Amino acid sequence: MAAAPASPTEIVGWRGDGTGRYPAATMPLQWDGEEGKNILWQTKVGKGQSVPLAAGGRVFVTAEPDLLTCLDLADGRVLWTQPNGYASLPAGAATPKEPPPTSPQCGYSAPSPVTDGKQVYASYGTGVVVAYDSDGKRRWVRHLDLPLVTQYGRSVSPVIVDGKLLVGIGGVVALDPKTGETLWQTPEAKPTYGTPAVARIGDVTVVFTPNGDCLRVGDGKVLARKLAKTTYTSPLVANGVLYYGDAPVSAFKLPDRAGDTIKPASLWDNDDVEGELFASPLLHEGILYVATNEGVLFTIEAETGKTIYKKELEIRAASGKPGAEPANIYPSVTLAGKHILVSNDVGESLVLEPGREYKQVGRNDLAKGSGASLVPEGRFLVLRGADKVFCIGSKTNQ
Repeated sequence: MAAAPASPTEIVGWRGDGTGRYPAATMPLQWDGEEGKNILWQTKVGKGQSVPLAAGGRVFVTAEPDLLTCLDLADGRVLWTQPNGYASLPAGAATPKEPPPTSPQCGYSAPSPVTDGKQVYASYGTGVVVAYDSDGKRRWVRHLDLPLVTQYGRSVSPVIVDGKLLVGIGGVVALDPKTGETLWQTPEAKPTYGTPAVARIGDVTVVFTPNGDCLRVGDGKVLARKLAKTTYTSPLVANGVLYYGDAPVSAFKLPDRAGDTIKPASLWDNDDVEGELFASPLLHEGILYVATNEGVLFTIEAETGKTIYKKELEIRAASGKPGAEPANIYPSVTLAGKHILVSNDVGESLVLEPGREYKQVGRNDLAKGSGASLVPEGRFLVLRGADKVFCIGSKTNQ
């Protein structure tokens, strides 16, 4: 049996299921300005780079330095907000004197929350990991006193798979979602800034880290090392193929079965992609969509690795002028229904039709943005702008 992406039915986290694909989305793709068309609500939650989590009629979002806020998806009301600093740790727990260093671009709340349908979990750059029920009652909190191994802070989002909560602090650590207790720890699987991808190889569940390691979820054993490396983006798995979206973009065929080691076969490398990549790629209908920080969109045949087209996007940089400086395409490329969204961190989003030719069908601008990816949820679109969360939807359907 070929390897395939894991698709848990109740687990929602970073980029939904990690792929950035929301094919059932039906929300409008026109909005502009903070008082613009189809903006149903906007709620101040604080600044942050994490991707909001939309699930079960609610929106969960972290903000600096240690907040977790729950909003009503229908109207944006704040249902609860909880701080998760060192003061929230249990009495008697070892408390650091100060948090580890970070950068303004990352902060302490860059990891996105995840839910298993019962609880919501958040991880912070301070090393704090916490679980809440839907009513905002803290179920457990702990601090992982593990070394910071990245230069600019921590941004790995937690992942739930096979009854384990995986966090990228120090290495990869598996926690019991019910209690927060450590189940296993693999310090040699050093994190970068992206989030691991989950896959099944035969009857074995594994995760592939951005640093090129493959770990068995059952016990944390390393099955493969240094397959590839991405600094900021996250890998993808689809139809038994593993993709790494960095320069070069690469693809590996996964084996049908997993032993104590695996050796994925290199399928191709694409050396056409140049520049820095912060946005994780999107795979849709056999095409990889890769957007560079310089504002160039590449489309690549997933089967062969050949470049289909290269397009310099007309998207403004922080100066307001396309091409004057990096476009800061930090949000990952997203499929919303039948369209593709490419966004930057200053609030501009391009709406594209998928396919082998470049076709832009829309442009939106919030004036203020963030580095967080956009989140379609049915007939809504949730996105961050400065210190607010916005919800896009048809006002006629309210």
